[in-house]
Amino acid sequence: MPSHPVSILDSAARLLGEKCSHANLNEACEAYGLSIVVEPEIGSRVERVRARLKNLDPKRLPKVVGEIADALGDLKLSEEAWAIAERDDRPITEITRRDIALCLDGVELSGGLNLIDFLGRIWPLDTMSESQPFGLGLADAIRQHFIKDPDWSTEELFQELNALSCSRKRFGALLEHAVHPLARRGAEQLDLVNRLNPILERDGYRLEVTGAASTHPVYGLRLIAAGVHGRPKNLIFASNGPKPTIGFADAINNDIVVLSNEESCLVYDRPIPAAGLLWHDLGEWYAATHGVPGADESSNRHALGTRLTASLDSDAEKKVFGTYFRSFSAALGSALPALIPQVYLHYDPAVVSRLRDRSSFPRQRMDFLLLLPHNSRIVIEVDGKHHFERNGLASLPAYAEMVSADRDLRLLGYEVYRFGANELVGPGSDELIAKFFGRLFEKHGIGR
Repeated sequence: MPSHPVSILDSAARLLGEKCSHANLNEACEAYGLSIVVEPEIGSRVERVRARLKNLDPKRLPKVVGEIADALGDLKLSEEAWAIAERDDRPITEITRRDIALCLDGVELSGGLNLIDFLGRIWPLDTMSESQPFGLGLADAIRQHFIKDPDWSTEELFQELNALSCSRKRFGALLEHAVHPLARRGAEQLDLVNRLNPILERDGYRLEVTGAASTHPVYGLRLIAAGVHGRPKNLIFASNGPKPTIGFADAINNDIVVLSNEESCLVYDRPIPAAGLLWHDLGEWYAATHGVPGADESSNRHALGTRLTASLDSDAEKKVFGTYFRSFSAALGSALPALIPQVYLHYDPAVVSRLRDRSSFPRQRMDFLLLLPHNSRIVIEVDGKHHFERNGLASLPAYAEMVSADRDLRLLGYEVYRFGANELVGPGSDELIAKFFGRLFEKHGIGR
């Protein structure tokens, strides 16, 4: 039998079982995807609902309980269930929620709708009176302090609603209702979306068009491209010679040390910021670890550029690298993401060549890597004929190996973009490269 959070399961069984009659219980259960466990069903209404809930996949149960609690107005159970369902999701932090409240000060939160009716779609206001004096219900308190004699700020309204710490689903519903065509349309709707999104993007979310109502766009809160799970720990790059031999300086902390061929690569050993790795960060690190004492910043940055260029394998790769900096360094300045060449992805130990029971990883290095905000990792590959041939002949197995490795990377959350080497040389190549990176930056909100 699957393991379930017992408290929310029992609470949902009581709530739905007691709200339904014997006649409509099956219909109500089926509305939430709760299939009959045994036929004919026996026991009380609560026992029959409990049996159906226990039959759910444990990962699905909290969402179903949340939906039941939302529909039947049980705020406590709803928040307990959604807290479990969202446990592994990116949060919308209290800082972001307070900043959104400040952004909404001076804005009619409900647009053209009655505010109490608007909020009542998201919170069961009639049951929320615990924090109000003199037995005043929350709906009456909002009328008094936010509408009639407004001495509450939007942030204080959020505090009374518990919007600063409620489930992401409920907070998202508040924003979705605020920009729904029923509340506001046209330029007013778009303006509010454009004001909210830069705040939400700090936590990895955006309001995006998900549909239409009477030709007007409908927005939903969506997670920005998920990126790669986990934080980068080791960045071994700019390989221009023999493969380095690597060991652990501290295996518990995953701290590595280059044992031999250190001169053939660079190892960035600083934490990668949430904003990704910028050219500015890489330049500071190189000056501190490889720079000439007493040299000015410009000299050290030039030395870094020379070192990175030396790792490039072809004229096409050099064209990508050079065009990137010529096209964007002036516009983005210190906010320019670092285009990192020849990055080790899979790293076999040096002894792999002596092992007989396995082959080495098919893709050892990436041509270029960008580490962007929200754990987004962009792989750029420049394909020469060696990507598609073996022993000088076109090879379907070689091609299959390459696309298989691409699939694996994408499933891990990487974005992979490939260019044919012939695209990147000759007339028009500069424009092609600049246009690609411009569109990539637009997609990921770089330079906004």
